[in-house]
Amino acid sequence: MAKDAPLICDIVDLIHDGRGVGRVDGKTCFIDGALPGETVEFRRHNQKRNYDEGHVLRVITPAPNRIDPLCKHFPRCGGCTLQHFDHGAQIAFKQQQLLDSLQHSGIQPDIILPALSAPEWSYRRRARLAVQRAKDGNVLVGFHNPGSRRIEPISHCHVLAQPLADIVPSLPDWLTAFPPGIRLFEVELLSADNAVAIAVEASRAPSAIELQAILAAIPAPKGAPQLWWKSANQSTFIRIDGGTEPLHIQLTDNVDGAGAIQLQVQPGQFVQVNGQINGQMIDQVLSLLRKKPQTDPNAEKNSLAVDLFCGTGNFSLPLAAHFDKVIGIEGLEELVRSAQENAQRNDLTNIEFMVSDLSDWAGMRKVKEKIDLVLLDPPRNGAAGVMPWVIKTKAAQVIYISCHPSTMVRDAKLLIDAGYRLSATGVMDMFPHTAHVEAIALFEK
Repeated sequence: MAKDAPLICDIVDLIHDGRGVGRVDGKTCFIDGALPGETVEFRRHNQKRNYDEGHVLRVITPAPNRIDPLCKHFPRCGGCTLQHFDHGAQIAFKQQQLLDSLQHSGIQPDIILPALSAPEWSYRRRARLAVQRAKDGNVLVGFHNPGSRRIEPISHCHVLAQPLADIVPSLPDWLTAFPPGIRLFEVELLSADNAVAIAVEASRAPSAIELQAILAAIPAPKGAPQLWWKSANQSTFIRIDGGTEPLHIQLTDNVDGAGAIQLQVQPGQFVQVNGQINGQMIDQVLSLLRKKPQTDPNAEKNSLAVDLFCGTGNFSLPLAAHFDKVIGIEGLEELVRSAQENAQRNDLTNIEFMVSDLSDWAGMRKVKEKIDLVLLDPPRNGAAGVMPWVIKTKAAQVIYISCHPSTMVRDAKLLIDAGYRLSATGVMDMFPHTAHVEAIALFEK
């Protein structure tokens, strides 16, 4: 049979990136756009030794949870991969992905936490958009096509929070009017609680005269946004519109008189893009803490929490109300400086931040005090480099925030072997309509 001849296949599962799984002549096929329970006609576009890859040409028998995508750019735009999948079914799929990963490693949680979910649209408060000047001089703005460097120009994005979604349609004309000598790379949009920022990454900064023209035409559907800029020779974004008001987001409400906690943010720094899920995630972390009895108002707090991969303080700051001391550790000096400033702005004096290489546990600081909690929020490649240190602390609790279940399960096996049990775990729907699985796990001695 010719390589590009259409084939028919029954879909039995989804894999971690949202592709359907089927078999043809005994060989596994991963098929873009297919859902479990469907019979599809597809064409192979890549053949490997042990599997084939393809894309749907026609759905012969649709799954009951297949729906019509809301966005006209789906699936050409690579921002979303599961808009054709009912949102509730997406969450169930992600929860099952987590549980299957644990089961395959012989790990059984004591409790499966209810999935954290929020509205499925208008949830992204931060987005990075690819930018490219076409041959006719016009600028294309959008996301890359799946598996390609080609940009899919977008006129609207339903997952962007307001007013970011209103800014997107105006970006191409605004950027096209930039001086031809400025080569554009990327635009970041960031919606904070008090203002919106547009951050441009380009080959050079504008001159004073060029900046005046750029600011005069900046997209401003609901108030003038801040303009930030990063040239090719810079490592961070710098605000260039003359303003000084910082951007901030609220992490926690004013609970039990503790006061609301705000986090100062800026373009280029990591920030959880789904604000509602981030708030729920923080609340869940605090609810999982092994608290000492508080019947006596003078009872002591837990003594020490260590927050690894702490960033600018997303977890460290809320933990401060529940511990005598919190130590936040991060690999980037710039983020540690921002975390220290955030603690000062919130009048939190029991937090210490430090820089350490979290890929090498041997360089970690020796903490002499007894550690009650270690919290980890590592990147997709997990926390393998620091797990020996976590185990040596013998902390009563370890809370692991994961954006990639397979690496969390790998690290979890080390904790289980060291005498911890998986007390509770569950997923967080941080990125609706994508196959990204975020999870939280509590390990206890």
